[in-house]
Amino acid sequence: MRSQTSSQANLTRARAAAFKLWKELGDPHPREVPLEKLAAYRNAFVRYGSMKGAEGRLIRKNGIGVINAVPSELYPGKTRFTVAHELGHWELHENTSQFLCNEEDMRDYGRSPMEIEANHFAAELLMPTFYFRKSCGREFPSFELIGKLAAEFESTLTATAIRYVDISRHKIVLVWTYNGVVRWSYSRAEFKLPFVLTNRPPPPFSSATVDESDAREELDRYEDANWFPELSRVPEVLELTKRMNNLDAGLTVLYFP
Repeated sequence: MRSQTSSQANLTRARAAAFKLWKELGDPHPREVPLEKLAAYRNAFVRYGSMKGAEGRLIRKNGIGVINAVPSELYPGKTRFTVAHELGHWELHENTSQFLCNEEDMRDYGRSPMEIEANHFAAELLMPTFYFRKSCGREFPSFELIGKLAAEFESTLTATAIRYVDISRHKIVLVWTYNGVVRWSYSRAEFKLPFVLTNRPPPPFSSATVDESDAREELDRYEDANWFPELSRVPEVLELTKRMNNLDAGLTVLYFP
């Protein structure tokens, strides 16, 4: 992570908790075990229904948890991620009796440490390292590949992209832009890649700002874009952006060859 808030999140603990769950069950593929059954195994019970202003909720009382999730027929991966996210709160944050989580919480990789931890727990739960690494192969980053992985593991595109950054061999900075502003960026710490500063617009002429008709469908060099103006030497970087017009958002892959 690239912010003080996100650095306070214990990602190792979050991932380890999900890893331990699958180990207890003999390492099945995540699609072989219904999340409702997995949650019940941990004394948390899943219900589906509409909620105002929220996608998921966890209530904890007397050692029993109730997870409420808004179902999505159009995006089943979103529903699964919501349940896994709330189960992450159940497993990781035992001192908090209730969580009410909206869509922004499910995409939070830069604000609240507890939401970040729940997201990484959910990612490890839905996309276990062993199975995900085999499916990644050695292909170059693309949203076609990330979309296929999201479909295979029934997760969201953003969570799958984050997982791809963590598991693949490629050096990538992933950037989330919302309402024309960079909200967070993510990369593997061991690669020591440059920072993308948040709370400012993405650079002009980048794939995140050009007209969709001018945006390339594969990784390419945007010569006039500079994501790292604080650096004296601009590194070589290829980029690709997936627009999410219904959210006024975009997910950008910055690839360091």
